[in-house]
Amino acid sequence: MIAIITILIAILILDQFINRKLITKLNIEESELDVKYVNKLHKYGERILYWASFIVMIIAINEFPRLRILIFVSMAAVFAFRTIMKSIFTRESKTYLLSAITCVLFILGLVIYRVTDFFNVI
Repeated sequence: MIAIITILIAILILDQFINRKLITKLNIEESELDVKYVNKLHKYGERILYWASFIVMIIAINEFPRLRILIFVSMAAVFAFRTIMKSIFTRESKTYLLSAITCVLFILGLVIYRVTDFFNVI
């Protein structure tokens, strides 16, 4: 459990650092960041994925410790969906790159958690 919390905190810190660098480098304005959903499919799809990942998180932590890897998979799916929707409908604003970075960080977190779990490092 400590490994998951450590990896999630590292993902949060890296995500904030990388996104701030990308915002300044790509000149993304604050008004572009405020637009959260591009259409209704994006809004309801993301809400469904958030609730599904929340349920998976609760079940994996409490009942099935071997399925804790699904925490990273479900969050990566949320950000992959967000990346796809934003890249299709708002390609010129480049805000989809911020979600893509977060998705990649969750996939890296999944790999790191799996390796540390396999070798019993943490």
